[in-house]
Amino acid sequence: MKRTGFCLTLILAVVCSAMISSCGREYKEQPFGGLNGRVQTVKVWHMMPEVWHANNRGTDVMYVNTTVYDIYGHEIYSAVMDSGLRVQAEAESLFENDVCVRSTQRSGGRVIARINKVPGGKRVLEYNKEVNGRMIRMSVKETSIGRRHKSVVTEDGVVTTISIIKTDREGYPVKISITEPQTGKKTLETNIFDENHNVIEKHTYTNMGENDEEENLITYTKYGDMDEHGNWINCRTFNKVHLPVEVLIREIEYWE
Repeated sequence: MKRTGFCLTLILAVVCSAMISSCGREYKEQPFGGLNGRVQTVKVWHMMPEVWHANNRGTDVMYVNTTVYDIYGHEIYSAVMDSGLRVQAEAESLFENDVCVRSTQRSGGRVIARINKVPGGKRVLEYNKEVNGRMIRMSVKETSIGRRHKSVVTEDGVVTTISIIKTDREGYPVKISITEPQTGKKTLETNIFDENHNVIEKHTYTNMGENDEEENLITYTKYGDMDEHGNWINCRTFNKVHLPVEVLIREIEYWE
């Protein structure tokens, strides 16, 4: 149980941060995150990999992610739940003309962040962002040249995140770099896909600052059963010494 609690706390911190920033980007990803069919809800069960590796198929659940999409493929709701399916953090978003105009994040049943789009500019999206009672003006500028897509997030005039995504010919991300100028943290991910556009090999390079050594984390993913739409419903991710680091079970509901 200590492992479960630690993992959930860590995931909440990461996911909450992602929830706050995700609304501040014009919707450019493929609908449903590249899934086949008109997906309505995706629920992912994260199992304890070391228990699964010990051939115990009654593996304990660490946490569960739930994502809900509208009929156009926009992510309108996401949640992190504990092993008992109790909501720990959630976010609701509203889209208009493929752009997020409002998002609310809750944790422990309490609103901790709101984002509202400010009318105006097309080249730069402007948002009022309220976090724990503090009001911040956030802007997002996006540029695309060929298969290179760049997003710059600014808060109160200070650049907080620079994201660059390079895609293949079909629009799938083969290289993702994220820089946080204020902390000096840099992350670079490279993906290798199979014929179904599922990631089978990922290289992650991280550098927490100029004086820190760069780390290369390599993971390999094997996919199990597929549903009638060709979307995987279970997979296992291994590290470079072939020990499992993730065991996922996925439930998918589709729009009729």
